[in-house]
Amino acid sequence: MQLFNIIAVAEKELMEALRSKWLGTFTVVFALIALMVSFFGLSGLGVGGQQGFNRVTASLLNLVLYLLPLIALVMGSATIAGEKEAGSLHVLLTHPIYKTEIIIGKFGGLALALVASILIGFGGSGVVIAWKTGSINIKDYLMFVILSMILAMVFLSIAILISVIVSRRAQGIGLGIFIWFLMILVYDFLAIGVAGLSNVSVIIPLLLLLLLANPADMVRVLVILQLGGEETFGPTLVALTRMLTQGSGELLLYGALLLWMIIPLLIAAILFGRKQDY
Repeated sequence: MQLFNIIAVAEKELMEALRSKWLGTFTVVFALIALMVSFFGLSGLGVGGQQGFNRVTASLLNLVLYLLPLIALVMGSATIAGEKEAGSLHVLLTHPIYKTEIIIGKFGGLALALVASILIGFGGSGVVIAWKTGSINIKDYLMFVILSMILAMVFLSIAILISVIVSRRAQGIGLGIFIWFLMILVYDFLAIGVAGLSNVSVIIPLLLLLLLANPADMVRVLVILQLGGEETFGPTLVALTRMLTQGSGELLLYGALLLWMIIPLLIAAILFGRKQDY
């Protein structure tokens, strides 16, 4: 692989993403909602310090879990599929470039665009939170932003795989939205059903398996742990958070997130490399 080729593809993808109406609209909406949640949340609660920060971050977490996976899936699932449909992918492949370089470059370019959007979106809310709660929470807020970026990268990786599998842009976007619906909306009902079981010895292992199978829930729990676990979010996750805070529980979650980011990209590169009729 040649780094120059990867950078060239990433730069092209980044420029196209920055000109995209999807990303521009998302950035504006995301920034406005985050700013309003932070300002009116802290003003309405009338509390500052760690307590106010935790409550507002919990509200921002819901915003992150719903919006970031959706925009990552929509943008990523259309990238390669869109070029297949337009015929530009065939032109790109006539150049001396490996298909793996295309996958990595497209992921890198879209990842940079999403990171820029997230930083813009959380910029105003970060200023409000620092103003209302004090600078003591800067480290926790930065960790929350980093976890948000990781979540976006994971779903972007899944989206790249979708884009390799399908042949049309609309198919990619449709499948991406369907994956979002399953993993973000339907999956929570399954977790609630498991949590309602009476046997604690069965609940915790099942919840852990469900947790590792869904990157959005892993980010949710990591933020909970960062903010203080059961003290912040109530008793429903006490047993699970206590188990994860012992030993290498958090490392397990971070490792699982890394695998969720790498494995779909690896599969995408393998499938993309095998197919010849572009």
